[in-house]
Amino acid sequence: MELDSEIIVVDDCSEDETGEIAKRSGADQAIRMEKRSGKGDALKRGLLNAHGDILMFLDADLGECAGQARKLLEPILQNKADMTIASFPVTHIRKGGFGFVVRLARWGIRKTTGLEMNSPISGQRAIRRNVIDKIDGIERGFGVEVGLTIDAYRKGFRIMEVPTTMTHRVTGRNMRDVFHRLRQFLDVARVLSRRWRLRAHA
Repeated sequence: MELDSEIIVVDDCSEDETGEIAKRSGADQAIRMEKRSGKGDALKRGLLNAHGDILMFLDADLGECAGQARKLLEPILQNKADMTIASFPVTHIRKGGFGFVVRLARWGIRKTTGLEMNSPISGQRAIRRNVIDKIDGIERGFGVEVGLTIDAYRKGFRIMEVPTTMTHRVTGRNMRDVFHRLRQFLDVARVLSRRWRLRAHA
């Protein structure tokens, strides 16, 4: 089935000519953020410029395996899900870093929704626009995926993990990468804390 599509690349102040490369490669829009604002804000900027009824989020470091993204569309087009999440092979999830962020996200989602997630922080997602319209908003930082999952579930939307063999750049153990993991951990913890407070006051 051929689908109409648009490709929007949001460059969060990278230093590798992302925008120019995206334009030369055929992207419909290449948007550069005015200042480095984090993953959630970059997604929100892309959403403001997107027109489709089904939205797909993909990280920039997937390489050739990004072609598997089509697998995420099928359950939505077949009306089996409202949001799909690419499930990465477990070996790739645990290979880099120390696994703290994934374990926190997996535990937090299970505690707040009962869902057992293989890839709780996977950024590769397809989602109906009405899901975005119904939830309370998109988080700013690296907790955006955890917030999306919890909020969509609480609104009654159907969530499905889709097995893939996707891979991405593995985070190492140098100081820069450790700091990145720490930021992720704190952002996920903040999102979970906010969701628990909201549930307590509901």
